[in-house]
Amino acid sequence: MRLFHRLAALLLAMALLTGIAAAEGYTTAEIGAAKGLRSVHIRAVGDLMMHEKQLEIAAEDDGSYDFHEQYALIANSLADADYTIANLETTVGKYKDKAYSGYPRFNAPESLLDTIKDAGVDFLTLANNHMLDRFGEGMVTTVNWVDQYGFDHGGANRTKKEKNTPVVVNVKGVKIGFLCYTQQTNDMEEKCSPKVVQYGINYIKQADFRKDVAALKKAGAEVIIALPHWGKEYQREPGSTAKSTAKKLVAAGVDVVLGSHPHVVQPIEYIKTTDSGGNERIGLVAYSLGNFISNMTERYTDSGIILDFTLQEQEDGGFLAIDVGVVPLYVWNRDDMLQTLSSTRYDLQPPEGMSAEARRRMKASLLELRELLDQRIPFLLE
Repeated sequence: MRLFHRLAALLLAMALLTGIAAAEGYTTAEIGAAKGLRSVHIRAVGDLMMHEKQLEIAAEDDGSYDFHEQYALIANSLADADYTIANLETTVGKYKDKAYSGYPRFNAPESLLDTIKDAGVDFLTLANNHMLDRFGEGMVTTVNWVDQYGFDHGGANRTKKEKNTPVVVNVKGVKIGFLCYTQQTNDMEEKCSPKVVQYGINYIKQADFRKDVAALKKAGAEVIIALPHWGKEYQREPGSTAKSTAKKLVAAGVDVVLGSHPHVVQPIEYIKTTDSGGNERIGLVAYSLGNFISNMTERYTDSGIILDFTLQEQEDGGFLAIDVGVVPLYVWNRDDMLQTLSSTRYDLQPPEGMSAEARRRMKASLLELRELLDQRIPFLLE
Protein backbone atom coordinates (compact mmCIF):
# COMPACT_ATOMS: atom_id res chain seq x y z
CA MET A 1 0.00 0.00 0.00
CA ARG A 2 2.90 2.38 0.81
CA LEU A 3 4.41 1.66 -2.59
CA PHE A 4 1.07 2.44 -4.23
CA HIS A 5 0.80 5.77 -2.42
CA ARG A 6 4.38 6.72 -3.34
CA LEU A 7 3.81 5.83 -6.98
CA ALA A 8 0.60 7.82 -7.01
CA ALA A 9 2.41 10.80 -5.48
CA LEU A 10 5.16 10.60 -8.07
CA LEU A 11 2.65 10.45 -10.90
CA LEU A 12 0.76 13.39 -9.40
CA ALA A 13 3.91 15.50 -9.24
CA MET A 14 4.67 14.72 -12.87
CA ALA A 15 1.08 15.49 -13.81
CA LEU A 16 1.27 18.87 -12.13
CA LEU A 17 4.14 19.89 -14.35
CA THR A 18 2.12 18.88 -17.40
CA GLY A 19 -0.79 21.01 -16.24
CA ILE A 20 -3.19 18.24 -15.23
CA ALA A 21 -5.49 19.54 -12.50
CA ALA A 22 -5.49 17.61 -9.23
CA ALA A 23 -9.17 18.31 -8.74
CA GLU A 24 -11.56 20.79 -10.29
CA GLY A 25 -11.36 24.19 -8.58
CA TYR A 26 -8.70 23.26 -5.99
CA THR A 27 -4.92 23.23 -5.82
CA THR A 28 -3.22 20.07 -4.65
CA ALA A 29 -2.03 21.92 -1.56
CA GLU A 30 -5.64 22.70 -0.62
CA ILE A 31 -6.55 19.04 -1.02
CA GLY A 32 -3.61 18.08 1.23
CA ALA A 33 -4.69 20.59 3.86
CA ALA A 34 -8.16 19.07 3.88
CA LYS A 35 -6.50 15.77 4.82
CA GLY A 36 -4.52 17.36 7.63
CA LEU A 37 -1.24 17.27 5.70
CA ARG A 38 1.27 20.09 6.05
CA SER A 39 2.45 22.34 3.25
CA VAL A 40 4.75 25.34 2.76
CA HIS A 41 4.43 27.87 -0.06
CA ILE A 42 7.90 28.79 -1.38
CA ARG A 43 9.14 31.47 -3.76
CA ALA A 44 12.71 31.61 -5.05
CA VAL A 45 14.65 34.03 -7.23
CA GLY A 46 18.09 34.08 -8.80
CA ASP A 47 20.92 36.58 -8.73
CA LEU A 48 20.73 39.75 -6.66
CA MET A 49 23.55 41.66 -8.34
CA MET A 50 25.22 44.91 -7.34
CA HIS A 51 26.46 46.80 -10.38
CA GLU A 52 27.88 50.31 -10.30
CA LYS A 53 24.68 51.82 -11.68
CA GLN A 54 22.67 50.32 -8.82
CA LEU A 55 25.04 52.00 -6.36
CA GLU A 56 24.81 55.33 -8.17
CA ILE A 57 21.00 55.26 -8.16
CA ALA A 58 20.86 54.33 -4.48
CA ALA A 59 23.34 57.00 -3.32
CA GLU A 60 21.83 59.72 -1.10
CA ASP A 61 23.15 63.24 -0.56
CA ASP A 62 24.13 62.41 3.03
CA GLY A 63 26.38 59.52 1.94
CA SER A 64 23.89 56.76 2.73
CA TYR A 65 22.31 54.34 0.24
CA ASP A 66 18.67 53.40 -0.28
CA PHE A 67 17.77 50.58 -2.67
CA HIS A 68 14.04 50.39 -1.96
CA GLU A 69 12.90 52.04 -5.18
CA GLN A 70 14.79 49.45 -7.25
CA TYR A 71 12.66 46.73 -5.60
CA ALA A 72 9.43 48.72 -5.31
CA LEU A 73 7.55 47.20 -8.27
CA ILE A 74 8.24 43.57 -7.28
CA ALA A 75 8.46 43.56 -3.47
CA ASN A 76 4.86 42.40 -3.01
CA SER A 77 5.47 39.44 -5.31
CA LEU A 78 8.61 38.44 -3.43
CA ALA A 79 6.75 38.52 -0.14
CA ASP A 80 3.78 36.51 -1.42
CA ALA A 81 4.90 33.21 0.10
CA ASP A 82 5.49 31.53 3.42
CA TYR A 83 9.21 31.61 2.70
CA THR A 84 11.31 33.37 0.04
CA ILE A 85 14.81 32.41 -1.12
CA ALA A 86 17.43 34.39 -3.10
CA ASN A 87 21.07 34.34 -4.17
CA LEU A 88 23.03 37.29 -2.76
CA GLU A 89 25.74 37.74 -5.39
CA THR A 90 27.74 40.47 -3.72
CA THR A 91 29.73 40.97 -0.57
CA VAL A 92 28.21 43.38 1.92
CA GLY A 93 29.79 45.88 4.30
CA LYS A 94 32.74 48.26 4.03
CA TYR A 95 36.11 46.68 3.27
CA LYS A 96 38.99 48.72 4.72
CA ASP A 97 39.22 52.06 2.90
CA LYS A 98 37.85 50.73 -0.40
CA ALA A 99 34.77 52.33 -1.97
CA TYR A 100 31.69 50.23 -2.57
CA SER A 101 31.97 48.71 -6.02
CA GLY A 102 30.29 46.90 -8.85
CA TYR A 103 31.78 44.52 -11.41
CA PRO A 104 34.24 42.81 -11.35
CA ARG A 105 34.49 42.75 -7.53
CA PHE A 106 31.12 43.41 -5.97
CA ASN A 107 30.79 45.14 -2.62
CA ALA A 108 27.54 46.69 -1.42
CA PRO A 109 26.56 48.81 1.60
CA GLU A 110 24.73 46.92 4.32
CA SER A 111 21.59 48.99 3.64
CA LEU A 112 21.02 46.69 0.66
CA LEU A 113 20.05 44.04 3.20
CA ASP A 114 17.46 46.40 4.68
CA THR A 115 15.76 46.61 1.27
CA ILE A 116 15.95 42.86 0.66
CA LYS A 117 14.49 42.18 4.10
CA ASP A 118 11.66 44.68 3.59
CA ALA A 119 10.93 43.04 0.23
CA GLY A 120 10.20 39.74 1.95
CA VAL A 121 13.32 37.63 1.40
CA ASP A 122 13.94 35.13 4.21
CA PHE A 123 16.89 33.01 3.08
CA LEU A 124 20.10 34.02 1.30
CA THR A 125 22.53 31.60 -0.29
CA LEU A 126 26.04 33.01 -0.05
CA ALA A 127 27.76 30.26 -2.03
CA ASN A 128 28.62 31.96 -5.31
CA ASN A 129 31.60 33.03 -7.38
CA HIS A 130 31.63 36.59 -5.98
CA MET A 131 31.59 35.83 -2.26
CA LEU A 132 35.37 36.30 -2.03
CA ASP A 133 35.43 39.57 -3.97
CA ARG A 134 36.66 41.24 -0.79
CA PHE A 135 38.73 38.22 0.23
CA GLY A 136 38.11 36.06 3.32
CA GLU A 137 37.71 39.10 5.54
CA GLY A 138 34.96 40.48 3.30
CA MET A 139 33.17 37.16 3.33
CA VAL A 140 33.16 37.11 7.13
CA THR A 141 31.90 40.70 7.20
CA THR A 142 29.11 39.74 4.80
CA VAL A 143 27.99 36.82 6.96
CA ASN A 144 28.08 39.07 10.04
CA TRP A 145 25.76 41.61 8.37
CA VAL A 146 23.44 38.93 6.99
CA ASP A 147 23.15 37.54 10.50
CA GLN A 148 22.57 40.97 12.01
CA TYR A 149 19.68 41.64 9.61
CA GLY A 150 18.04 38.36 10.62
CA PHE A 151 18.33 36.31 7.43
CA ASP A 152 18.62 32.56 7.37
CA HIS A 153 21.62 31.70 5.21
CA GLY A 154 24.09 29.08 4.05
CA GLY A 155 27.14 28.52 1.87
CA ALA A 156 29.72 30.80 3.55
CA ASN A 157 31.14 30.00 6.97
CA ARG A 158 33.10 31.97 9.54
CA THR A 159 34.29 28.91 11.50
CA LYS A 160 34.68 25.15 11.13
CA LYS A 161 31.82 24.72 13.58
CA GLU A 162 29.57 26.85 11.37
CA LYS A 163 30.46 24.77 8.30
CA ASN A 164 29.66 21.57 10.17
CA THR A 165 26.37 22.84 11.58
CA PRO A 166 23.41 21.74 9.39
CA VAL A 167 21.20 24.59 8.19
CA VAL A 168 17.63 23.64 9.11
CA VAL A 169 14.79 26.18 9.23
CA ASN A 170 11.33 25.67 10.70
CA VAL A 171 8.65 27.13 8.42
CA LYS A 172 5.03 26.63 9.50
CA GLY A 173 6.04 23.54 11.45
CA VAL A 174 7.96 22.00 8.55
CA LYS A 175 11.72 21.61 8.99
CA ILE A 176 13.51 22.52 5.75
CA GLY A 177 17.19 21.69 5.30
CA PHE A 178 19.40 23.74 2.99
CA LEU A 179 22.54 22.81 1.06
CA CYS A 180 24.39 25.70 -0.61
CA TYR A 181 27.35 25.13 -2.92
CA THR A 182 29.33 27.00 -5.54
CA GLN A 183 31.26 25.69 -8.49
CA GLN A 184 34.05 28.26 -8.08
CA THR A 185 35.05 31.64 -6.67
CA ASN A 186 36.84 33.23 -9.64
CA ASP A 187 40.21 31.94 -8.32
CA MET A 188 39.96 34.46 -5.46
CA GLU A 189 40.53 31.60 -3.00
CA GLU A 190 44.16 31.58 -4.17
CA LYS A 191 44.52 35.11 -2.76
CA CYS A 192 42.92 34.25 0.57
CA SER A 193 43.87 32.33 3.68
CA PRO A 194 43.78 28.51 3.26
CA LYS A 195 40.91 28.58 5.76
CA VAL A 196 38.63 29.80 2.97
CA VAL A 197 39.00 26.51 1.11
CA GLN A 198 39.15 24.41 4.26
CA TYR A 199 35.83 25.60 5.64
CA GLY A 200 34.94 29.14 4.51
CA ILE A 201 33.11 28.41 1.26
CA ASN A 202 31.05 25.34 0.35
CA TYR A 203 32.44 24.10 -2.97
CA ILE A 204 30.62 21.54 -5.12
CA LYS A 205 33.86 19.70 -5.85
CA GLN A 206 34.46 19.11 -2.13
CA ALA A 207 30.90 18.08 -1.31
CA ASP A 208 29.70 14.65 -0.26
CA PHE A 209 26.00 15.01 -1.08
CA ARG A 210 24.88 11.85 0.73
CA LYS A 211 26.81 12.77 3.85
CA ASP A 212 25.45 16.32 3.78
CA VAL A 213 21.88 15.09 3.35
CA ALA A 214 22.32 12.59 6.17
CA ALA A 215 23.56 15.37 8.47
CA LEU A 216 20.50 17.48 7.66
CA LYS A 217 18.13 14.60 8.32
CA LYS A 218 19.87 13.82 11.60
CA ALA A 219 19.29 17.47 12.52
CA GLY A 220 15.58 17.01 11.86
CA ALA A 221 15.15 18.13 8.24
CA GLU A 222 12.00 16.72 6.66
CA VAL A 223 12.53 18.21 3.19
CA ILE A 224 15.77 19.36 1.56
CA ILE A 225 16.48 22.22 -0.86
CA ALA A 226 19.86 22.54 -2.61
CA LEU A 227 21.14 25.78 -4.09
CA PRO A 228 24.07 25.11 -6.44
CA HIS A 229 25.87 27.99 -8.15
CA TRP A 230 26.95 26.21 -11.32
CA GLY A 231 27.09 26.01 -15.09
CA LYS A 232 28.27 28.39 -17.81
CA GLU A 233 27.29 32.02 -17.93
CA TYR A 234 24.78 33.15 -20.57
CA GLN A 235 23.92 29.60 -21.69
CA ARG A 236 20.15 29.00 -21.80
CA GLU A 237 20.43 25.22 -21.56
CA PRO A 238 22.13 23.34 -18.71
CA GLY A 239 25.36 21.54 -19.52
CA SER A 240 26.03 17.86 -18.95
CA THR A 241 27.82 18.56 -15.64
CA ALA A 242 24.84 20.44 -14.19
CA LYS A 243 22.48 17.70 -15.34
CA SER A 244 24.56 14.90 -13.83
CA THR A 245 25.07 16.88 -10.60
CA ALA A 246 21.33 17.51 -10.32
CA LYS A 247 20.70 13.79 -10.65
CA LYS A 248 23.26 13.05 -7.92
CA LEU A 249 21.65 15.61 -5.62
CA VAL A 250 18.19 14.12 -6.06
CA ALA A 251 19.53 10.58 -5.64
CA ALA A 252 21.24 11.69 -2.42
CA GLY A 253 17.90 12.87 -0.99
CA VAL A 254 17.42 16.44 -2.20
CA ASP A 255 13.82 17.35 -3.01
CA VAL A 256 14.29 20.69 -4.80
CA VAL A 257 17.30 22.07 -6.70
CA LEU A 258 17.46 25.84 -7.33
CA GLY A 259 20.36 26.76 -9.60
CA SER A 260 22.07 30.08 -10.27
CA HIS A 261 25.13 31.60 -12.00
CA PRO A 262 24.32 31.61 -15.77
CA HIS A 263 22.54 35.02 -15.41
CA VAL A 264 19.85 33.72 -17.78
CA VAL A 265 16.88 31.45 -17.15
CA GLN A 266 17.26 27.75 -17.90
CA PRO A 267 14.60 25.00 -18.04
CA ILE A 268 12.65 23.54 -15.12
CA GLU A 269 11.97 19.82 -14.86
CA TYR A 270 11.27 16.92 -12.54
CA ILE A 271 14.06 14.37 -12.30
CA LYS A 272 13.29 10.75 -11.51
CA THR A 273 16.15 8.62 -10.23
CA THR A 274 16.97 6.02 -7.58
CA ASP A 275 18.83 6.36 -4.30
CA SER A 276 21.63 4.12 -3.04
CA GLY A 277 19.05 1.64 -1.78
CA GLY A 278 17.34 1.36 -5.15
CA ASN A 279 14.31 3.38 -4.07
CA GLU A 280 12.76 5.70 -6.64
CA ARG A 281 13.09 9.43 -5.94
CA ILE A 282 11.79 12.53 -7.67
CA GLY A 283 13.03 16.09 -7.38
CA LEU A 284 12.10 19.44 -8.87
CA VAL A 285 15.07 21.06 -10.63
CA ALA A 286 15.29 24.68 -11.83
CA TYR A 287 18.70 24.81 -13.47
CA SER A 288 18.94 28.61 -13.38
CA LEU A 289 16.49 31.24 -12.16
CA GLY A 290 18.32 33.99 -14.08
CA ASN A 291 19.01 37.49 -12.84
CA PHE A 292 16.61 38.99 -10.35
CA ILE A 293 18.13 42.47 -10.52
CA SER A 294 21.21 43.71 -12.33
CA ASN A 295 22.49 46.27 -14.82
CA MET A 296 23.03 43.61 -17.48
CA THR A 297 21.38 44.59 -20.74
CA GLU A 298 22.29 41.83 -23.18
CA ARG A 299 19.41 39.75 -24.48
CA TYR A 300 18.15 37.19 -21.93
CA THR A 301 20.16 38.73 -19.05
CA ASP A 302 17.50 41.40 -18.49
CA SER A 303 14.92 38.82 -17.41
CA GLY A 304 14.47 36.16 -14.77
CA ILE A 305 11.75 34.34 -12.87
CA ILE A 306 10.24 33.97 -9.44
CA LEU A 307 9.79 30.22 -9.07
CA ASP A 308 6.61 29.50 -7.11
CA PHE A 309 5.88 26.05 -5.66
CA THR A 310 4.46 24.27 -2.65
CA LEU A 311 6.24 21.69 -0.52
CA GLN A 312 3.43 19.23 0.14
CA GLU A 313 3.54 16.51 2.76
CA GLN A 314 2.59 13.06 1.44
CA GLU A 315 0.30 10.60 3.15
CA ASP A 316 3.03 7.98 3.38
CA GLY A 317 5.69 10.44 4.53
CA GLY A 318 8.08 12.84 2.86
CA PHE A 319 7.36 15.93 0.79
CA LEU A 320 6.97 16.71 -2.89
CA ALA A 321 7.26 20.04 -4.70
CA ILE A 322 3.92 20.65 -6.41
CA ASP A 323 1.75 23.42 -7.91
CA VAL A 324 4.74 24.82 -9.81
CA GLY A 325 4.42 28.22 -11.48
CA VAL A 326 6.58 31.20 -12.39
CA VAL A 327 6.34 34.97 -12.27
CA PRO A 328 8.33 36.18 -15.30
CA LEU A 329 10.58 39.12 -14.49
CA TYR A 330 11.95 42.00 -16.52
CA VAL A 331 14.49 44.59 -15.34
CA TRP A 332 13.25 47.95 -16.56
CA ASN A 333 16.47 49.89 -17.09
CA ARG A 334 16.54 53.60 -17.93
CA ASP A 335 18.96 56.48 -17.44
CA ASP A 336 18.24 57.27 -13.80
CA MET A 337 16.66 54.06 -12.48
CA LEU A 338 16.36 50.32 -12.85
CA GLN A 339 13.50 48.30 -11.39
CA THR A 340 12.48 44.66 -11.49
CA LEU A 341 8.85 44.02 -12.38
CA SER A 342 6.46 41.24 -13.38
CA SER A 343 6.22 41.23 -17.19
CA THR A 344 2.84 39.47 -17.05
CA ARG A 345 1.38 42.07 -14.71
CA TYR A 346 2.59 45.00 -16.82
CA ASP A 347 2.21 43.41 -20.25
CA LEU A 348 -1.09 45.07 -21.16
CA GLN A 349 -0.71 48.15 -18.98
CA PRO A 350 2.95 49.16 -18.65
CA PRO A 351 4.10 51.31 -15.73
CA GLU A 352 3.92 55.05 -16.17
CA GLY A 353 6.92 56.42 -18.01
CA MET A 354 7.95 53.23 -19.78
CA SER A 355 9.17 53.99 -23.29
CA ALA A 356 7.91 52.18 -26.37
CA GLU A 357 11.34 50.59 -26.79
CA ALA A 358 11.38 49.28 -23.21
CA ARG A 359 7.84 47.98 -23.60
CA ARG A 360 8.83 46.08 -26.76
CA ARG A 361 11.78 44.53 -24.95
CA MET A 362 9.62 43.57 -21.95
CA LYS A 363 7.13 41.85 -24.25
CA ALA A 364 9.96 40.12 -26.12
CA SER A 365 11.47 38.85 -22.87
CA LEU A 366 8.11 37.44 -21.85
CA LEU A 367 7.83 35.58 -25.14
CA GLU A 368 11.40 34.28 -24.78
CA LEU A 369 10.59 32.85 -21.36
CA ARG A 370 7.39 31.23 -22.64
CA GLU A 371 9.34 29.60 -25.46
CA LEU A 372 12.11 28.39 -23.13
CA LEU A 373 10.00 26.98 -20.32
CA ASP A 374 7.55 24.12 -20.56
CA GLN A 375 4.38 25.64 -22.01
CA ARG A 376 2.34 23.83 -19.38
CA ILE A 377 4.00 25.65 -16.45
CA PRO A 378 1.58 28.44 -15.45
CA PHE A 379 2.80 32.02 -15.80
CA LEU A 380 1.54 33.94 -12.80
CA LEU A 381 0.47 37.56 -12.80
CA GLU A 382 2.52 38.49 -9.75
